[in-house]
Amino acid sequence: MNLPTLDVIIPCYNAAATLDRAVHSVLSQTACRHIILVDDGSNDDTPTIITKLCQEFPKKLIRLSMPTNGGVAKARNYGALSSTADLVAFLDADDAYEPTALDVVPSVFYFMPNLSLLRLALRPVDLAARYADHPDLAKVWDILQMTVGGNMIFRRSVFLACGGFPQDELFRTLGGEDGALGIALAEMTAVGTLFDDKHKGVLHYCRDGMHAERLLDAYLFGKHDPRITPDAAAYARATTDRIKAQLSAITPIVNETAIGRRPLIVEYGD
Repeated sequence: MNLPTLDVIIPCYNAAATLDRAVHSVLSQTACRHIILVDDGSNDDTPTIITKLCQEFPKKLIRLSMPTNGGVAKARNYGALSSTADLVAFLDADDAYEPTALDVVPSVFYFMPNLSLLRLALRPVDLAARYADHPDLAKVWDILQMTVGGNMIFRRSVFLACGGFPQDELFRTLGGEDGALGIALAEMTAVGTLFDDKHKGVLHYCRDGMHAERLLDAYLFGKHDPRITPDAAAYARATTDRIKAQLSAITPIVNETAIGRRPLIVEYGD
């Protein structure tokens, strides 16, 4: 049985304080072939830490560098384009995998060839009490797990067919590129989840100002970010629909039965 190969991509921007923890959490994963570190124009000690890690684990780590800071979507996409694995997982530089979290992943994709995307459980660490003690947290956290990028594992061919994470300036400013892509795939394809407690997942180290706060505040307390205007929400929805249209356009091509070379006859008007 030839299981699909798996690379883990970690975008890094000023991640000196947490990168070593993230990388070592991947090194313990037997299913991972390579760890691709994409330095997104860091101006702290991140490049030095990457150099040290690559020297220590030269056969496991691959280093990529963006010329300037281009945002997490661009860094993730660059990593995926550089990978040759069948599957690509994305881990944020301030998170970490639980031990053996990736062990089952290649088998899941092997036995479910129709699966486009797999999401691991996102487990909060040091979540603020105002969220942790809220009676509706479990319901809202489930929504969060279906929209963030750090627990996603893609069939790489599908990821590339979608055009990767959208790189529009709106998403770089407000985030949400992972949600736009994830929603598109959930509405068009089979998306697997391993959210039960028996499955290992991703440790999400919480801090003030993290992107997840915006969703938690909106759903739990009705506090909405004033920057997310109706126009911004409509733009995000249109991006999701654009990704869906790209996938739909591919369907008749890959399902064509009369394959191979086909001489065409074209008549031109006067």
